[in-house]
Formats: sequence, C-alpha cells, structure tokens
Amino acid sequence: MIEYYANIAEIVGVILVVITLAFLTLEIRHNTRALRATTIQAVMQSEMALSSFLATHAETWEKVLTAAPLEAGAEMRRAIIIFNVFTIDTENRYHQFLAGLLDAQSWESRKSTIPELVRLPVVPAWRESPGGRSHAADFLVLVDREAASAAES
Repeated sequence: MIEYYANIAEIVGVILVVITLAFLTLEIRHNTRALRATTIQAVMQSEMALSSFLATHAETWEKVLTAAPLEAGAEMRRAIIIFNVFTIDTENRYHQFLAGLLDAQSWESRKSTIPELVRLPVVPAWRESPGGRSHAADFLVLVDREAASAAES
C-alpha cells in the first residue's frame, strides 16, 4: 500500500515538474519578446539622439561625409569625436545583434553604412585616436575588415 502511494506521489511530482517547466518556458519566451521590444525602442531613441547630435554638428559632419578638407586642430578633433559617437552607436547595435536582442534588419541597415564610412579620410585619424582604440576588439576587427575590403575595391 505504501508503494502505491509512493508511486502516485512520484507521478504527481513528475507532472508538477513538467507543468513548472512549461510555465518557465512561456515566461522566458515572454521575457525575451519584451527584452527585444525594449531593445528596439532603445535603438530608436538612440537613433533620434544620434540624429540630433549630428544635426547640432552638421557643418563638421557634412565635411566628414563629403571628405571635404578638415582644418587641423579643433575641427579635426571635432570630426573624430563626431565619427566616434556614430561608431559607438554602431557598435552598440552590433553587440545587441550578436546577443540576439536586435533583429537582423536593424543591424544590417547600419552595417550597410560601414563600407562607405571606412573610406572616409577621417577614419585613419579616428582609428589612432583614444576613442577609435576604445571599442571592443571584435567590433574593431569588423571595421578593419571592412576598411581592408574597401581599400581593395
């Protein structure tokens, strides 16, 4: 008789474990969706803040994008800083994408800008600056790879 109740208790225990695992699976999926939605929202806010920053420094950013000559000194430092702000935002998206928090389309849209940006004359100065050296190694490998590829074509 005791064996009978032990078997029943074991079956009930297994059923409860399965129910708990199913519940946890649903919670993890819900939390993952919520985290991705939060990440997308953060990317949009970051994009708006970046756009505002670039608009504030539009004259220098325009020179950077058009490869117009930059004056040595303050203007070159501003250009390097502005370019670094853009790359910080790009690196943030890259790592969110690698972590599975950012959809491929959001990352690919930014990644598609890298080949043309690495051709800009400000890149070597940025790459040698403290800001250019402060990025994560995997991201710098990506940038350097794109720069090498751009130089070949």
